Amino acid sequence: MYARLLGYLVLESPGDEGRDYITDEIIRCDSDNDRMNCLAKLYQDHLLRLFRQNKGHTPTTTPSYDPSLPSVEEEKFLYSSAVEPAPNDHTQAKKAALRRDDYRCVVTGALDCDYIECLSPTDQAALPITVTIRLTNACHIFPPFTNVDIEPEEEGHPTTHYAGTVWGIVNHFGGVWIENELNGNQLHRLSNVMTMTTDLRTWFDELRLWFEEVPNTPATYTVGATRLGYLMGVLPVVTFSTMDPALALPDKRYLKLHAVVCRVAWMSGATKHMDKYDAEHEGETVLAHDGSSAEFLTTKLQRVLLGA
Repeated sequence: MYARLLGYLVLESPGDEGRDYITDEIIRCDSDNDRMNCLAKLYQDHLLRLFRQNKGHTPTTTPSYDPSLPSVEEEKFLYSSAVEPAPNDHTQAKKAALRRDDYRCVVTGALDCDYIECLSPTDQAALPITVTIRLTNACHIFPPFTNVDIEPEEEGHPTTHYAGTVWGIVNHFGGVWIENELNGNQLHRLSNVMTMTTDLRTWFDELRLWFEEVPNTPATYTVGATRLGYLMGVLPVVTFSTMDPALALPDKRYLKLHAVVCRVAWMSGATKHMDKYDAEHEGETVLAHDGSSAEFLTTKLQRVLLGA
């Protein structure tokens, strides 16, 4: 699996610079299988698992979902008040993304159910009888725990060390400078957030669904998936747009890197490997004496550090 993972990273690289970077990394392994396996494991743990939000544990709430449940009056305020073009928390991001996305799931066109309930009876009656209504979430492309106000100067701190590895891979392979663009509350910037129905958001977070850019057509995508069944009800073409130029569209670089990760994880078999490994070790609290729990411990530490 590790050899396939490296091969698909080369084939699916988001650009020439990323392809050159991973190729140089492989060459430096000098055909040593152990070193190449370690390199593949590094990318699995610091790139694939970075985007794979819901797997390996049973969360009490989904990562892109704000667990607070606002009152009816708070809901009305959410949908009627002015939006913040540069949101700095989940609630502001959800509100701004809904406004930008016309209160619809960007993938299916379904209207947000809470928005419908906040409309006046007259406005509700004016809606087409066939309108699709669904529960939606604010979906982050880079997950909310990618960066938590990490300070690069805190040398030696485990969070800083792990983040440094993530930054290096994402910067050089993916062409996204996390420390400048997505540090701390910048994770909630509109270029990193979309409105999706809950099921599609879950599949996006689990690397089952992604966006494929349509060449020579700005902000336009088709939707890819690991199974055709995930695409039922999906629009044939998705075009991001906004009536307010202050509300940024999803960044095509973020979507492209997410798509690369999805395809690499799926085609290399890494998804099945991680699913199997996480299922076998879910609930474990005791480490094996023979050292076989090293990967389990590393994975657990990564989740703690990213979610701190």
